[in-house]
Amino acid sequence: MHLKNIEKSYQVGTGSVKVLQDVSFDVEAGEFLAIMGPSGSGKSTLINIIGFLDQKFQGDYQFEGQNISQVPGKVSAKLRNTNVGFIFQNFKLITNLSVRENVALPLLYAGKERHLIWPIVSKMLEQVGLNGADNKKPGELSGGQQQRVAVARALIAQPNFLIADEPTGALDSVTSAEIIALFKEINKKFGTTVIMVTHDPNVAQQSNRIIRILDGKLVADEEVQHAD
Repeated sequence: MHLKNIEKSYQVGTGSVKVLQDVSFDVEAGEFLAIMGPSGSGKSTLINIIGFLDQKFQGDYQFEGQNISQVPGKVSAKLRNTNVGFIFQNFKLITNLSVRENVALPLLYAGKERHLIWPIVSKMLEQVGLNGADNKKPGELSGGQQQRVAVARALIAQPNFLIADEPTGALDSVTSAEIIALFKEINKKFGTTVIMVTHDPNVAQQSNRIIRILDGKLVADEEVQHAD
């Protein structure tokens, strides 16, 4: 993906507030990227644009050669459904559905037949360390296990990239480390691009690259050096 001179403003009363100012960077396939910045810095607005949730911006966002600001809404929705998996701080699981039903939702929305879905779901749950949890409800699981369900749901349709918005924000340090290790494994094993928003510098340091946003501006873009 290629972002150049991205700007975003919101109308407030008779004036406007600029949320993003002249943000430019590229993301290569297979990167593990962290986006950092304080509350109100524009991180959420930026990932909404990257994830095809917001087309009302100025500047140039090219994804696989397509100018996202110019594609019709239906095309943008299709791009989102086929390319992006979303993971959130509060998991966003449906509490009255089983684990496997939660994970299956993207495939059901895509029109796949149920009898074809269940073996795929079971395999994905095994890959995220939840073998045998298919028929449990989210409320029967720990926070870390619920986030693993959310990861499985985000991966089930084999997206090109994941957007993880404060994925460890509701977890303790040990569980956070487990979830980040899972992201690293997914990134390495499947080549899935991971874009993670976090306010935690220790979490960000587990990525391969950190982009820092302050007052809507990109103030740093740095590679992370890891000891072998």
